[in-house]
Amino acid sequence: MSEEKIEFTRQFVLLGNLALLAWVFLAFFVVLFYAPLYSLLYLIFDAIVIYAILRRLGCSSCYKCKACTSGFGRLAGDFFGREFIKKESVGNRIGLVGFAYFLLLPLPAALSVLSLLQALSVLKVLDLVFLLTVAAYSLSTWYKRSTVHG
Repeated sequence: MSEEKIEFTRQFVLLGNLALLAWVFLAFFVVLFYAPLYSLLYLIFDAIVIYAILRRLGCSSCYKCKACTSGFGRLAGDFFGREFIKKESVGNRIGLVGFAYFLLLPLPAALSVLSLLQALSVLKVLDLVFLLTVAAYSLSTWYKRSTVHG
């Protein structure tokens, strides 16, 4: 009885991690616009949660993957992957992914709205739009697409 192994293409690992990095920086810029003093602390905290803790939790060993990606494949899979990759994330890892989503979406979105209420700016609006676009795509990967069999 063999377990199904996860396979990550180089393109998926690269694009998924670049998109995640862009998302982290979009959230950072929101905090920068709202509270410049705390923005660097926020960026460091995000980086630690996502790239240190979450990546290591996804890569405790290589027995589930066809090729070693040092946790970066699982990281891209958590935020932009489909089905099997997400089913393999359980327990505290799912909780930490949820916490990372909180750091990357509701918190920056709320701060962005507050920042826009203080002073309207094209950069702030663009940052919010891109932040919501990346988040919407990422959240859409958590839902199965229904297929019509005819």
